[in-house]
Amino acid sequence: MATIKQKIAIDKIVEKRGNVAAAMREAKYDETTIKNPSNLTQSKAYKKALPSIIARLETERDRALGLLGKKAEKAKYRDLVDATDKLTKNIQLLSGGETERSKVVFMPIELMNKHGINLGTETDS
Repeated sequence: MATIKQKIAIDKIVEKRGNVAAAMREAKYDETTIKNPSNLTQSKAYKKALPSIIARLETERDRALGLLGKKAEKAKYRDLVDATDKLTKNIQLLSGGETERSKVVFMPIELMNKHGINLGTETDS
């Protein structure tokens, strides 16, 4: 069963556009707990609510995307693009997806030298 703080934080996640830390602050979690959000994000209540949270964030993102092609009252194009970007990244984070298409590969220098792999740090003069 969800605690009162968990219920409040879960309800606030969509309002805070997927920002778990801000939602936890609204629920009056201690700052030390906010820095370790797994106390909330690994709870049964959160995992149960996650599909609904993601669906609601996707609805918000779709609404912002829909307004991009129209003249929106009081909404600047820049703000709509920003909202769409943040909502998409938060949806990806909450659903376990990547927010970037970058990869880091660690390889011993000896192995790189053996296979002729250059770091690409030399500049042409």
